[in-house]
Amino acid sequence: MRPNFLPVLRFLAVCALATLTSACSTNSTIKHSYVDPLLRKLDLDGVLVIAVAQNRENRITFENMFVKALAGHGVNAIAAHSLLPKGEVTAEEVVAAASNNELDTVLVTRYIGANTEEIYHPGTIYYGVTPMYGAGYYGGFPGYYGHAYEVAYQQPVWTSNTTHEVIADLYVTDTQEHMWQAVSDTIKAGSTDKLRHDVIASLIGDLKDQGLLD
Repeated sequence: MRPNFLPVLRFLAVCALATLTSACSTNSTIKHSYVDPLLRKLDLDGVLVIAVAQNRENRITFENMFVKALAGHGVNAIAAHSLLPKGEVTAEEVVAAASNNELDTVLVTRYIGANTEEIYHPGTIYYGVTPMYGAGYYGGFPGYYGHAYEVAYQQPVWTSNTTHEVIADLYVTDTQEHMWQAVSDTIKAGSTDKLRHDVIASLIGDLKDQGLLD
């Protein structure tokens, strides 16, 4: 097969998760990423996007969002729920669905879990300055000096950040070889749809960084 980055990029995108997506997302970071240096050069096309989720609605929403995001990069992607509507499927059924629809890769994402970190923010005193004039006001040093006084005091507080972790894996349909993997950490800042978007954006950003997506 001849090297062709554009197609490989296209099927490289299956990121689905049970609850919840550019390096541009400020709420999501990639903590681990790997791409096979040989498989990344294959001339492949098409990706079956699978979200592993207990809740069917979460699965459908995430797969549809990810397929739409990939389409924006010219990727031929199909959501698994449209081909495999039942909840649990076998590896053989996944491979058959991808092969029958000429999808050369399968991208599977799984929601690993959430970690909550408690953060302490110490209190802060805000000061103002009142001019105080001395004998040297009309000359000499310092002329005048400032007298600091307390304006306000902010109480110390504890806050918590909850980080959601998702792992995505890309496989070659015919051989089931492992082409790519990435793990994202995302802080929920807003709605659940915003969280899904941030996760997908971070994974697509890593596909770009790895040379698998335009």
